Amino acid sequence: MPRILQKFHTKIIPFPRKATLLPLSFCRLPGYAIIYSRNPEGSVIWILFALGLAALIYQVLALISMFRFFRTVMPEGPRSGPGVTVFKPVKEVDNFTRECLESFLTQDYRPYQVLFGVSDPGDSAVPLLEELLRAYPEAEAEIIVCSQSLGSNPKVSKLRQMEPQARYDLLVISDADVQVGPDFLSRAAAALREPGVGLATFPYRAAWAPTFGGALEALTIAGDFIPSVAVAYYVEGIRFALGAAMVLPRKVLDEIGGLAPLADYLADDYQLGWRVAQAGYRVRLIPYVVETRNHISRLQDYLSHQLRWTRTYRVCRPRGYLAYGITHALAYSGLFVVAEGLTLLSGGLLAAVLWVRCWLAYLSQAGWLGGQLPLAALWLLPVKDLLAFGLWLWSFLGSRVDWGSRRFRVSREGKLINL
Repeated sequence: MPRILQKFHTKIIPFPRKATLLPLSFCRLPGYAIIYSRNPEGSVIWILFALGLAALIYQVLALISMFRFFRTVMPEGPRSGPGVTVFKPVKEVDNFTRECLESFLTQDYRPYQVLFGVSDPGDSAVPLLEELLRAYPEAEAEIIVCSQSLGSNPKVSKLRQMEPQARYDLLVISDADVQVGPDFLSRAAAALREPGVGLATFPYRAAWAPTFGGALEALTIAGDFIPSVAVAYYVEGIRFALGAAMVLPRKVLDEIGGLAPLADYLADDYQLGWRVAQAGYRVRLIPYVVETRNHISRLQDYLSHQLRWTRTYRVCRPRGYLAYGITHALAYSGLFVVAEGLTLLSGGLLAAVLWVRCWLAYLSQAGWLGGQLPLAALWLLPVKDLLAFGLWLWSFLGSRVDWGSRRFRVSREGKLINL
């Protein structure tokens, strides 16, 4: 008899004899009849095995979804078409700000306009922005000082103050730390030509950073977040946007009430996509990868950022977030080994989980997303997975988040409340 069955007060009942079965306390196996138990320890072991197996199946589904999604043919991008206005809220600078912003001034699409929004004329980004405007005099670009504070979300506040200066009817919203290829705008404009599409959004990768926190961040995006988006895309369709880069027509934005309703939401990208979907439009995920610069270096920064993300997700999609718990394959398979002992079944499940997780993270970051991932860094993946499970549990224990130097509480509606 397998060792796992020895943990139970088991009884083998030949068919077709009837037996009273307790919930979650029975299993049918080849060569056996019905095994049932009144031992709580045995039930816990079976639950851990079931969770680990379900999580492994999810990881395989994520691998298949990523493979299928990135085989999708991208729409051809013309070099000219409807005018595009790009909104770039900017705050301060780092070593990568120039090349990120510069990538939006060297697009091969015409016509387009770039608006850089700063909250203070004394912001350290202003000299760099002025230098870029001098370096690219042919670009339709300008700096907008967004001195008002319109709501709790500073990004949305800047967007609202930049919007009146937009000359064109296709609007791109992109974070300051995002870098794109020269064909980005042509791909974005082409995506909105599809019937029924009201918003197009783009997967992203984190630039590989040789720091502990930065490596964890890149692995989280490549190994967890983007695969979960790919699964959602095929299982239920997406009704949200990814904030790194989004494009929508001005008429659609006007139809959903503009940017003002997003003023106090933490997940402004989620809210924008959800409202577009509620208005009857499709949200289109385009297999064109943009890159975000990875500013995270310390473990503390990583944990703070991920806690903000998990609590945001929990509020925005409570049912989906609860179901997201099934994705923690390493945690469940590891707990199964602890409870069951190292057997062929428990060790095999753990080995299968590690194999699939490593392949998913590596193929995602270094393959489909086109980034870098040293093979030697894969040892961090189990660390990241266990931290992710802890963060998932921790996210249920409060609603406080840190965003930059500010601290907020996230309301049940997803709005930011200053603390």
